[in-house]
Amino acid sequence: MAVFAIHYTYPDDATEMLKIRPEHREWLTSVPGLLVAGMYQEGHDEVSEGEPTDEEPRNGALIVVEAGSLGEVTSLFDQDPYWLNGYILRRVVRTWNPPLGAWVADPANSPG
Repeated sequence: MAVFAIHYTYPDDATEMLKIRPEHREWLTSVPGLLVAGMYQEGHDEVSEGEPTDEEPRNGALIVVEAGSLGEVTSLFDQDPYWLNGYILRRVVRTWNPPLGAWVADPANSPG
């Protein structure tokens, strides 16, 4: 199994999206291999250089899951109520095999 990081970008005005939040959360809790999920908290950002740009969305979320393949994750997350209702402006799914920490995907790659 591999670990995948999924980044969602939401609309700036999330009022309508939040109406289906309970359905989204119920679906998300049923996702096999879910490790963690949540929206980024506005106003708690630290940017290393310069000012935020249009490329840095105000509303977004990070979801981390363990699954067999990128295709499996993509197919599964196509069923997210937020996705089905058009509230995800951009979705990035990346294979993420961290070598350190509690979510080490392959202990053989971990130093030490």
